[in-house]
Amino acid sequence: MPTAEASIPRVTDALVTVRPALFPALVGASSSAARLSLSVATGTVSETAARPTPAGQRLIDLPQSGLERTVVAPSMTFRVGNDGAVGVSALLAYQRFASPGLGLLDGQSLYHPPSWAAGETSSGSGVRVDAAYRLGERFEWSAGYQTRVNMDAFSNYRGVYSDPGQFDIPAQASLGLSYALVPSLSFDLAVDRILYSGVTPFTSNGLPNRVLALLGDGLSPTFAWRDLTVYSIGSTWRNPLIGEVQLRYSTRQQPEPTSALLRRALEPDVADYAVSLGWARPTGSRSRMAVVANYAPQPYILGLPTHRSLSSASRVEFEALWALHF
Repeated sequence: MPTAEASIPRVTDALVTVRPALFPALVGASSSAARLSLSVATGTVSETAARPTPAGQRLIDLPQSGLERTVVAPSMTFRVGNDGAVGVSALLAYQRFASPGLGLLDGQSLYHPPSWAAGETSSGSGVRVDAAYRLGERFEWSAGYQTRVNMDAFSNYRGVYSDPGQFDIPAQASLGLSYALVPSLSFDLAVDRILYSGVTPFTSNGLPNRVLALLGDGLSPTFAWRDLTVYSIGSTWRNPLIGEVQLRYSTRQQPEPTSALLRRALEPDVADYAVSLGWARPTGSRSRMAVVANYAPQPYILGLPTHRSLSSASRVEFEALWALHF
């Protein structure tokens, strides 16, 4: 039975999109015993704890002011027999506050971090291990573990209550399963455990005011995040004429505070699940068209940069992208 073409997973998937690629092409397409690669990923991240948008639920990131994170990851992947692979990666992370327009301040933004003028940066490092194995022609699984990336704290940029800006990348573990019912129809299941309890929370302006009102004095509840487990299930249907259609369901993307009082204050603004429907089709030998629709019962408040107005958040999001490779 023919199988769908697989792509080599990047170790930075867990830092940028989290949802892991289920099977490295090295297992089925390469005859070499080991492969050295280098991944570089850059993206804007939220100041508040939030899992990055899963793969397939966002086509393109619009230029915007905010905390920019770059991760450089040299990796070595080894074959295990004919149907398995193990990868070890070093994670080298770099963070700075940036804006569109060749570093010039965006005059349309309502929010400018104090550390912007100082040109302050932070860095950190970590390690990630991934494994993948194919059982027959229908079933595949993958697993990975990433250590915490301890980033240097920003000295000039501080939160609402003068806490230093320390935006560590939490440790996380992932497991993915994929099953091809027929060559044109496959199902996948992913589980991610993100250890937010190991990182220092930051009282950003991005938190709702009713949450900030409960903090800042001697009677305030302890502000800390719980670890987060994210489940996602999806189905992909492929047709040579129509293209590729994917439906995906994901559970909560933002962690909960350990305090019951803070959880109740945050609950109205955070979605417990999200659903995405996407379609993609080649429009030529070097071009591709993709359309994605996302729905969540509440806005993703914690996933938005702090300078955005909460009133602009929408429960339904549509994206279309036409890409030309050259």
